[in-house]
Amino acid sequence: MSQNNKQKRLLYLDSLKYIFCLIIFWTHFTGVFWTMCEIKPDLRPELQLLFQPPLSILVDSNLALYGFCIISGYLASFRKIRSLKELLLQLMGRYIRFAVPFFFINIITFVMYYTLGFPTQISSELLHNSWVSTFYSHPYGIDELIMASLTMDGTLNGPLWMMKYIFGGTCLIYIYNYIRHISSTVMSSNVSAAILHFTDASALILMVVSFLFPPEPNFFHLVLVLLGSVMMHLDKFIKEKLKTGGSGTPVYDLIFMMAALIPIILDAGGLVNFISPFVHRHFPELLPYFTWNMYWVIGFSFFIIMGIMNCSFLQKILEPGIMKRLAPTNFSVYLIHFPLICCLSLKLYILMVNRISYSKEFIIIAAATFTALFITAPIYEMTVGKLQNRIIRFLVNALNRL
Repeated sequence: MSQNNKQKRLLYLDSLKYIFCLIIFWTHFTGVFWTMCEIKPDLRPELQLLFQPPLSILVDSNLALYGFCIISGYLASFRKIRSLKELLLQLMGRYIRFAVPFFFINIITFVMYYTLGFPTQISSELLHNSWVSTFYSHPYGIDELIMASLTMDGTLNGPLWMMKYIFGGTCLIYIYNYIRHISSTVMSSNVSAAILHFTDASALILMVVSFLFPPEPNFFHLVLVLLGSVMMHLDKFIKEKLKTGGSGTPVYDLIFMMAALIPIILDAGGLVNFISPFVHRHFPELLPYFTWNMYWVIGFSFFIIMGIMNCSFLQKILEPGIMKRLAPTNFSVYLIHFPLICCLSLKLYILMVNRISYSKEFIIIAAATFTALFITAPIYEMTVGKLQNRIIRFLVNALNRL
């Protein structure tokens, strides 16, 4: 793959990750102020349309989160590991790349807690939202700050809980790549083939068995990362088979554009509003398999990404000038969005509660939080982000010199 192709791929994948992060932000924001409220606030009907199909796709954090996990596994699958030493260095380096950002955002959140404060408890009562009360509910100590950073726990920043599963999944992919390498280069052809088949079968069985259980507990998200490796091999197979048969042609683009758009249409209400009623009328015994659930969303995320990776038209849509500037901040958006909601958004809510209509509050708070996110994310990226990246490079380089 040429350097130009690598750069192009990273650009549109960064844009896609950025969109996923914005969906996660919007899901958490609306979770605080509407969807997770046990007693719904008095929001105007036209604003409630934000949570109805087709806009309901914008509050489907599962679609975005699953897609984020799959992309992480996909990118990790390209890492070639040729020795045990290299494997150990990559695993330790991977830990550093996760733990250092955790440490910095946890410090910032820790300082915010003891200065600006997070009014989650009083907001929980006012909004009738018990979910909000689960965050920042007790005084945090230095020991929790350190342990949350070392163990990649979401104690100080709720949405970060899933990062440990992305870390674990990518580490398993590194180990998988190493086993495949040594079996194909060190051992005899018969033994190598047997080990490769056993490794592939074990990985496939692990994923299949995981689908027999509900998506929670959270280890399920580790399996989603492994799906990224499946995507890499499938994408490679597709491109090799179509290399001389029309890759990049209008027909090829149309096929994969439909592969991306159909899941979007289905997740935006098509599955529930059209397919499920049809199945209910004609095939009622199959209805349990055609209602919205986590497993459909996994397929939606998978095929959206796969479709985009093979459709030049969709890639161009994701690569305008503004996205080239915004997309690199996707990880910063993810790191800062929840403390921003729990501090700025909730403080604004408390200032305005019962003074103006809830609909006006919602609009003002949403506009203010979006504005703050678009301002603080680039600032975080250019300051703390650069500092943490320098520390990561220093530690990884020191590790490689051992």
